[in-house]
Amino acid sequence: MSLYDRLAKISQDVKIQREQMKYEAATNLVSVQPFIRALGYNLNDLSEVYPEYVADPREFGGEAVDYAILRHGVPILVIEAKAAVHSLNEQHWRQLYNYFGALDVQFGVLTNGIEYRFYTDLKKSNVMDKEPFLVIDLLNLDARLVTELEGFSQAGFDPERVVSGAKKRVVARLLKQEMNNPSDEIVRHFAKQLTTRRFTSDELRYYAEPLRDAWQELAKQNHEVKPPPPPPPDSIPVFADYQGRRFTATLMIDDKMWLQRGDNMLFDGKPMNHSVAAFEAVKKVDPLQKKWPTGWIFWRFVDSDTGEEHPIKKVFEDVWTRNSSNGY
Repeated sequence: MSLYDRLAKISQDVKIQREQMKYEAATNLVSVQPFIRALGYNLNDLSEVYPEYVADPREFGGEAVDYAILRHGVPILVIEAKAAVHSLNEQHWRQLYNYFGALDVQFGVLTNGIEYRFYTDLKKSNVMDKEPFLVIDLLNLDARLVTELEGFSQAGFDPERVVSGAKKRVVARLLKQEMNNPSDEIVRHFAKQLTTRRFTSDELRYYAEPLRDAWQELAKQNHEVKPPPPPPPDSIPVFADYQGRRFTATLMIDDKMWLQRGDNMLFDGKPMNHSVAAFEAVKKVDPLQKKWPTGWIFWRFVDSDTGEEHPIKKVFEDVWTRNSSNGY
């Protein structure tokens, strides 16, 4: 099941139970915890997900963020959740802002179980930006935005990829603002290519309209010429533990995988089958290892619905059953 499919299931649950999600605990149960699980994190493992993570320890009490996603014991992402009946506001942002700075994390999420706002520190290190770089709306899922969440998954966590995507989205947002309402600085920059006259307010207004029209026409042309991106393949995060070391990979799924069983595993960014990937993982710990571990058992995944762990053999069996029922 792809990440989009897992979020779509949560979306359906939220739509059905939205009116009952009046309190934070109910919102966490229906939306936030399943969202964390959909990204591949184990809610039963405190080394991965820690609830009520203290952000500013004091002798008595102290403020705690609702969830901290950990890697090697260090928080990499914090989540502050509010009840679904609340619209996210400045006060909620300020609360996450304080946690973000106190814990020195790179990513923060503010959510009411319906809208998930992702923040980072593009403008100033360790100071959370005012605007989110990514917003996931469970009531209106956008497949293009969901693909950007892969960089937050347990198996595919890639902060450089996430930050790169964040920069592109912020720049795109600023460009869109300039296209719709060009600033004086932008108008002046382009107008200098056309005239040497001194720019008055009237001159700037004179050039602003054709600049806006040219930008919008160019955007329209690019939109018409550019083919739509191919749909992302289904994939699930898998993991394995060997002699105290944890390995993660991505299993690529298609309807014919039970026939080809070829290079459908991405490990260290390279395509290979599950047995070769298991062998390569073992060699990272013991370079002299000659025995090939069985990929069926070595690699495991977490069922997004139940939270149970299964060997990846179950994925192949499920695809086989589905294809058999369809007459393949």
